[in-house]
Amino acid sequence: MAVLGKTKKDVLLEFRTTEILDAARTVFASRGFEGATIDAIALTAGVAKGTVYLYFDSKRDLFLAALREGVLALHAEVAEEMYAAATCEAKLHAFIAGRFQYFSRNREFFRIYYREFTHLLTGTANVQPEFQDLYEQQAALLEAVLADGVRSGQLRPFDVPKTARLIYDLIRAALAQYILHGEREAPDAPVRTVFDFVWKGIGTK
Repeated sequence: MAVLGKTKKDVLLEFRTTEILDAARTVFASRGFEGATIDAIALTAGVAKGTVYLYFDSKRDLFLAALREGVLALHAEVAEEMYAAATCEAKLHAFIAGRFQYFSRNREFFRIYYREFTHLLTGTANVQPEFQDLYEQQAALLEAVLADGVRSGQLRPFDVPKTARLIYDLIRAALAQYILHGEREAPDAPVRTVFDFVWKGIGTK
């Protein structure tokens, strides 16, 4: 029987894949890539080790899939919030708040994200081109807002690509402070701090 155009088999496949990816993010976050094992991921997911290999060819494939899914979900959620905002100021706030809110709910994933994208930005490891593209897509959201703000006069003139990446790095550092240091309160305060710092630096008022 089909459910919204999907067969029962399709639904089960998606459910099982999600279970395994959720477990993978938990294990990779706590043990790192080298320390993680398929056995531990299978145990966390509540499935047999062989079941994991039915869905993913290797630990590396599973790691990349877990990272990819999380980044795409982050991008979609933040983009939706930004598109709903009417002004440059509101869009910038949505970009910052959206990232804090997503990672506040997905703290284990942030540990993986932070490690891998730090490698990407510092050039300390070989990162697949797909993840370079994902980083560029996220940075492009911010760059588009800044460019529109400069054109409309809401922001003072500056080097948009360079400023976008500086702001992106500032947000990443603030997120690391918030997530990795174990802060558990709602992210309203750090969002406000980061936004005020950025807006006072680039706004016209």
